[in-house]
Amino acid sequence: MIILPYKEKYIQEKFIEFSFKNEDEDYLPDFKNFEKLNSTDQYYLAKNYNWDDGVEILKWIIESKKCDKGTASLIFWTSEPDYYFEKSESEISDYEKETFMLLKRIVEKFINKEFKNSNLKYDPTDREKRIDWNKQNSEWNIPEELKKTTKGFSIISLGIIQQKIWDWQRKRKEAKRAEKRKKRKNNSH
Repeated sequence: MIILPYKEKYIQEKFIEFSFKNEDEDYLPDFKNFEKLNSTDQYYLAKNYNWDDGVEILKWIIESKKCDKGTASLIFWTSEPDYYFEKSESEISDYEKETFMLLKRIVEKFINKEFKNSNLKYDPTDREKRIDWNKQNSEWNIPEELKKTTKGFSIISLGIIQQKIWDWQRKRKEAKRAEKRKKRKNNSH
């Protein structure tokens, strides 16, 4: 699945690090703009999202009918869930409660098979291996499906691919120029 540069720009401008551009701490992007995102866009947003901006937009993603299992898994595992696994809802501090509840909702939706699509790949293996499952609070019941790689395609950002091509071309040109300068310098001696 490919994210085109115009869509990357749209997502960056509307949803990623929006708090840097706005003085109002309670500001949220327009939900109507969010509704224009497809499941691939949501995955890209979740992957690049600044968690310091709160979890409201991540909730939008999780509650969207377009949300893919891979996106839900990505959000779950990038939240550093092991910190929350060791606690019950009564033990969690107020500022951590939103993330705690988001993770609980993802688990609930996996258990209830509410994520209908699995078109986008997410592999939690590296993160899952680091979890000490013995410390897991009995309140948590993480389904095995959430611990496994989701089926589907990887997301490819066309903008990143273009940048890599341009960087490669620039390095090649710079190397040719350096070679020409070296030859001129050697010929002038």
